[in-house]
Amino acid sequence: MLKTHLPAKVKTAHTYALTLALLLITWLLCFAETLWSMVTIWLRSDTYAHGILIFPISLFLIWRKRRHIAATSLHPSYLALPVLLALVIIWFFANAVSVNVATQLAVVLMLPVLLWLCCGWQLLKLLRFPLFYLLFAVPMGENLVPWLQDITADITVVALQLSQIPVYREGLYLSTPTGLFLVAEACSGIRYLIASVALGTLYAYLTYTSRVKQAIFCIAAVIVPIVANGIRAYGIVLIASLTDMKHAVGVDHLIYGWLFFGLVIFIMFFVGGFFADKPVQVSACDTAEIKPLPKSVLFSGASVLLLPLLISLLLPPLAQQPRYYVQPLQQSLTPVAESVMLPKFTDSSAELAGTWQQQQHQIWFYAAFYQHTDDKKLVSWHNQPYQAAHWTPARAEQRQLPFAKQQFTLQEVDLRAANGQKRLLWYWYGSGDFFSADPYLITAMQALGKVLHISQHGSFFALSVSYTDNPEQARTALNDALSQRIELIITANAPRPEHIDLANQVAQP
Repeated sequence: MLKTHLPAKVKTAHTYALTLALLLITWLLCFAETLWSMVTIWLRSDTYAHGILIFPISLFLIWRKRRHIAATSLHPSYLALPVLLALVIIWFFANAVSVNVATQLAVVLMLPVLLWLCCGWQLLKLLRFPLFYLLFAVPMGENLVPWLQDITADITVVALQLSQIPVYREGLYLSTPTGLFLVAEACSGIRYLIASVALGTLYAYLTYTSRVKQAIFCIAAVIVPIVANGIRAYGIVLIASLTDMKHAVGVDHLIYGWLFFGLVIFIMFFVGGFFADKPVQVSACDTAEIKPLPKSVLFSGASVLLLPLLISLLLPPLAQQPRYYVQPLQQSLTPVAESVMLPKFTDSSAELAGTWQQQQHQIWFYAAFYQHTDDKKLVSWHNQPYQAAHWTPARAEQRQLPFAKQQFTLQEVDLRAANGQKRLLWYWYGSGDFFSADPYLITAMQALGKVLHISQHGSFFALSVSYTDNPEQARTALNDALSQRIELIITANAPRPEHIDLANQVAQP
């Protein structure tokens, strides 16, 4: 019977491949829930549908490097372990408060770090673009929408003025002699921007070898769709004005948008092709040095990946929900039914909604409480301080006010409705007896409290009042109402053992 003996170098290479495969399987099993959350967003969101293609594209780019991979030196690098540990810790804290973007970014970034740990820096350097291109699979960028809306409105107003069309802007509302236009979230161009950056980065990598050309094209892939979207919005208003609001005001303006975007991308790629670099032929000779792979690489990498599961098993179960004294605050309110004047929060443990009469002003109050023992999120795109379908911000700023013998920071937003109604909104977030206008700081405190099993929770509070002309009068009314009731809010938000269970005492209005 004939026996074939593989060279020692080939056997060692197979050991590397097997170890990396086992680490990837461990990674997949440990973070399957996070990966599935990405998939569900790809399937339901048109903005992030391109994420389905990112992993296949990355695999194809790696396959193109197969000859160079075979000629790359392999040796494990334990310098990757602290980086992997940091990513696992970030995932653990972000997962505690269900911050999906942070968990997904951490999980995707683990892939290049695992390759670095198992196969070394040289291979990671060779495959850095295909691996870091996977970041485009993470659904992110929604926080850019307000900024993009403002830029789109700015470009539209300037273009209309240059076209001698009278326009008055208030927030995101643009008023022309023909009609009233709203630069809505769908008009922000976030879909075009994300698609352009993902395609443009790939195009720059495949077309240019010069780092300068790649950087210039990537910058163009950011600037061009933003400017183009502003021109598109101007075109929609112009067409609607010239046709007496008969065209480009319904579904057809979205169709015009995608056609216009496709044309812009085609032109951008067509022009970029004139500056394409000739591909450099790099010979890949079989001179790679492959060092023996210690078993400790698999053990240490898998141990770090399994760390969150181990911590969850060792920690005691979370305590029962804390208790809060909300009855005085609830009794001070006149209950109201659901209204566009109220914020829109979902999955809260409990909420309060009602009004206060402050001289001639009606003050609208809302509070939502999120316990630390469940996975419901206080800070989420679902949760809106104001209902964006009815209101658009004309101005926003943070204010510091001296309440309860401390500087109290809250967010002030001047809102407008399509019917011209004006409303001043104050809102802030809380954790224990700490308040802040920064939702991310409160989220961090929630994560720390949940991971360390401290009785931390999250809450949201909002006051608003309608006004006609003078926002200072509205601001004074809000200040007086908050000054009189700040102690009730602090008491309701800070848990004490003898206090009444919030979930049992506070009903939905």
